[in-house]
Amino acid sequence: MSRWVVAPCLVLGACVLFPQRGTPSSLRGYDVLIETRDSLSEYLARAMVGKGFTVRRHVKGGSPPTAALITFTFRELGRSPIAWFDARLADTRSGVIVAAVSVPLDSLGRTAAARAHSLADSFAARLSHPAVSAP
Repeated sequence: MSRWVVAPCLVLGACVLFPQRGTPSSLRGYDVLIETRDSLSEYLARAMVGKGFTVRRHVKGGSPPTAALITFTFRELGRSPIAWFDARLADTRSGVIVAAVSVPLDSLGRTAAARAHSLADSFAARLSHPAVSAP
């Protein structure tokens, strides 16, 4: 077999045998900063820890790279307006958005806990699969 076939097979085999656990690859080394103390933020902090993220609740100088959570909702104009919930993780030093989730508010669930788990799942899924882009 040529080395062009063997090398990818070895890499694929290593990925299957030794899967990465914990923080999704595009945020590896980042802490997630969630400063707000509303019910959604409290549940989201717990849900993200459950997904392998390191979550901090306040700014701390000299810390590892940190991505601050920014959330907002907006409503489309038109005959059938849809309310969207957006969550962004922005690097606190550069302001660059390192991850984003945008979903219809109706699809997140009825309770703050359900919404938090949906958002944490969405961040983990989108960050684990970089080819998937946020709408």
